[in-house]
Amino acid sequence: SLRVHLQQAQRPRMAAMEVDAEAGTLQLYQRDVNCLSDDDRTTRRRALTRLAASVSTLASDEAAGMQTLAALWEQSLRAPLLKLLADPVEKNRELALALTAAVLEALPQPVIRASLAHVAPAAAARLSSSAAAEPTEELRLELLRLLGTLARRAGTPLSVYLPEIAAALRAGFADPFPDAKKAACSLCVQLSDVLAEHIEPHCAMLARALLPALAHQHSRVRTAAVEALVALLLREPSALAELGPQLALLATDRASSVREQAVGSVARLLAEMPHREANTARLLPHLLCALSDEVESIRSLAHTSLARLGGATDVAAQRVQPLAALAPDLMAAADAATFDGAPPEAADARGEEAARVAAAAAAAAAPPFPPELAETTFAAAPPAGAAGLVACELHRLLPPALKELSDWTAKARIRAADTLAGTLWLVGPAATDHLGPLLAALSKTVEDSDEGVARQVRRCAQLVGRSCDLAVYVPLVLDQLRAPSGAALVGSAATAGCGGNSAGGGADFLRGGGHSRMRPAAVTVLEGAETDAGAIGRRAGWLSLLGELLAGATAEQLRPHLSALLATVARPVFCVPGRASDDDAGASFAATQLRLCSFLGQLISSAGAACASGDNGLLLYSALMRVASVPSSAQHGFASQRRAIECLSAMAAAVDGGSAEALHAVFLPPLLAQITAGETYKSWKVDSAEWHLFQALCRQAGGATCARVLLLLLPPLAAVLSPKEEPTLRLTALSLLDSLLSAEGFLAAPEWAEMGEHVLAAMLLPNAVWRAGKPAEHVRLASYSCVQKLLSADAISGEQLGAHMGGALPLLVAGLDDDNVESRRIACVILATALRRLGPSRVSHEQMRQLYPELTKRLDDASDGVRVAACVPLVAMLEQVRYSASWSEAHNFDRTNFGYFVNGLLVHLDDPDPEIQAAVAEVLERAAPIDPPEFCSLVRAVRGRHRSSKLCDALLENAGGHTGGTLV
Repeated sequence: SLRVHLQQAQRPRMAAMEVDAEAGTLQLYQRDVNCLSDDDRTTRRRALTRLAASVSTLASDEAAGMQTLAALWEQSLRAPLLKLLADPVEKNRELALALTAAVLEALPQPVIRASLAHVAPAAAARLSSSAAAEPTEELRLELLRLLGTLARRAGTPLSVYLPEIAAALRAGFADPFPDAKKAACSLCVQLSDVLAEHIEPHCAMLARALLPALAHQHSRVRTAAVEALVALLLREPSALAELGPQLALLATDRASSVREQAVGSVARLLAEMPHREANTARLLPHLLCALSDEVESIRSLAHTSLARLGGATDVAAQRVQPLAALAPDLMAAADAATFDGAPPEAADARGEEAARVAAAAAAAAAPPFPPELAETTFAAAPPAGAAGLVACELHRLLPPALKELSDWTAKARIRAADTLAGTLWLVGPAATDHLGPLLAALSKTVEDSDEGVARQVRRCAQLVGRSCDLAVYVPLVLDQLRAPSGAALVGSAATAGCGGNSAGGGADFLRGGGHSRMRPAAVTVLEGAETDAGAIGRRAGWLSLLGELLAGATAEQLRPHLSALLATVARPVFCVPGRASDDDAGASFAATQLRLCSFLGQLISSAGAACASGDNGLLLYSALMRVASVPSSAQHGFASQRRAIECLSAMAAAVDGGSAEALHAVFLPPLLAQITAGETYKSWKVDSAEWHLFQALCRQAGGATCARVLLLLLPPLAAVLSPKEEPTLRLTALSLLDSLLSAEGFLAAPEWAEMGEHVLAAMLLPNAVWRAGKPAEHVRLASYSCVQKLLSADAISGEQLGAHMGGALPLLVAGLDDDNVESRRIACVILATALRRLGPSRVSHEQMRQLYPELTKRLDDASDGVRVAACVPLVAMLEQVRYSASWSEAHNFDRTNFGYFVNGLLVHLDDPDPEIQAAVAEVLERAAPIDPPEFCSLVRAVRGRHRSSKLCDALLENAGGHTGGTLV
């Protein structure tokens, strides 16, 4: 038609008019565009400012304005504007960068893609490490954001320029400006999503470049770096082996936000990463470690992630078996040992078997849980799927965790302990395969110097004890406790095998075959002293570990193992030095003794009467008394001894609420019979452990209990009191005998009627013989003290005493002249007691002549106390006088000796000390009735020479009563 024809004829003309209009519009901005290349910095800045306003106006018009902006960009603005990104003036660079970003945000995608060849290299060049790099940190941040805009708007075509952008990213990761680091990490994540199919060749290099950012001091930088790392690993996981340690540090980062990000990222990697089966063992530890995090949200996230992963894993998809079918599976897992050098296929097969065992155990797990696990994630049954997943990887997870558990830094050890706790909680009885190296590693750190490590290792031990059979691990630990220096579990030195031959033994236990198969592989006993300080120190760790393993065991579970447990710790050299040790060794022994007491206290609490009666009771009693007998020093104190006595009380209470005295009455006789069998006491020395035990038994048992075993006590005492023995040994023996003689009920034994004189003659009097030296002086004093108590208790009759008085009197008289004041005083008391016990008929004339000069000589002693004490035997002597004016065999005192005796006393009647005067006056009053006339004549002879005649007059008046008249 005519109208159509006219329209077609007008189209070229209208197009020409539009082009002319667009050219006219562009001409409006050309002056400003030209000014961008002006030499004057101010001119360039003003042009940039005006162009920014114009671009904002054009961008607001989505139709004509956008078309004009695209034409302006392509035809005239792009080249000079990008050139200004390197302007020498910072303000101009800032304005140019802002204008470029605004234009790229407004331009349509085809125009942006057409401009990539210009924009991407220019921006990347300003971020590189070359001389053209942007010096201002804020502008570097904006350049990274500009590249982010390009990635978002351009899409896949940007992949052509990935090498340049990757170089810019590496520079951004190393940028000192934290915000630039975060922007680079965000750009990395963005590129991983937009260019997923093209970024893979650059991932490994970019991941390595992220390492500084992963360790940055700002938590937000570390969080952004973790996100970028995960984005890269999801595309190319080859760098995971190299970056695994850094990821482990982030999983235990000091900032909870970083830890939470790391846990979520690890869970994402495990769920989405290609070939994740090859990297599961590297990533699972981070989730397992997070189960012990101090922040509840992180623990919950780790738990949820593990449960989700377990549910999605084929290994955990096995049907859960009932509890009754658990034992056969456990035996199969024990037989499936991961031997060193086993092919990967075999290890994986055993891992799948262990996964089924762990999943079944997790489904069957029920309270109660050990007390150390209270209020933790581990105080509940683990998810069955996650248990199967972790158990399948157990042979790969354990070696690095056990190796890191001995790291020199506490942070690494706590990370390893947290990982191990989560692992053991999930795998349950599947850990039986690896008990050898596992227990060896735990024993070394259960007493770690860092409390956090020690607490978590204790939890690990309790998890093992709850999940594994006592019949498997108790013999393993006991072998170590019995082993001398140098013994070790196979696999503890190199945990890479992680299982060794222990699993075969575990299966033997479960079948009732004992531990005959396990011992040759599990323990290697080397020659060495059992009391080596190193071996004793290791026993402390094994004891603590055993206590934690048995923390949740019931009395019924413990009953079959009590005999072996107690027999091991009751050995004489278990933690008691056979001889005196130096300070370092003493510290090791003291620490092990404390651990032993804690373990035995726990055993008493758990097993009750089962370990406190019968043969088990004797073993327990022996172990506790050996610890209680250890001599201590100022450096180590008496903590272990006190703890052992407390355990004895608890042991007594466990047996029908009895007392410690009743416990001693039951177990003292058989234990004494053991340590005195074969007359081994003849070789005891002052530092012999058996001698210390003998002393502790006698002192703790009480007098009445010791009286019932008197015939067992006396032979060892007689042996150590031989004068041939060293003075220190005899002194300790006399001290022990002194305490026994003072104990209530000890001298009530009927055997004393026969044994008393033998104790006096064979044990005490030989030690009263004078010998040179201070040690011998203390021995004499201790001997006199025992003689005094023995005679005071009527343990020896007058007739028995008289039979030995011929040898005893010279020793007692010599004691009156001893250098030690206390010895002289006690000798006076002994003589008084002995004279009264003998009676007049058994005191001879010769003995009286030997006694009274020595006793009167003591009235001149340097000690007033001895002078007063000497008057007591003088009175006792006078009580035994059979007097005759002239000598005869039927009498023991005559007038001549009487005169010498009285004259010797009258000298001291005028003593300056009133106490001495009174004591001497009492003796003279007892002497007056023997021969009153002679006595009065002797008193009158000295009366005038005394400073005061008052006492002489009193004596004369008293003597007059005996003559029947008044003496003037």
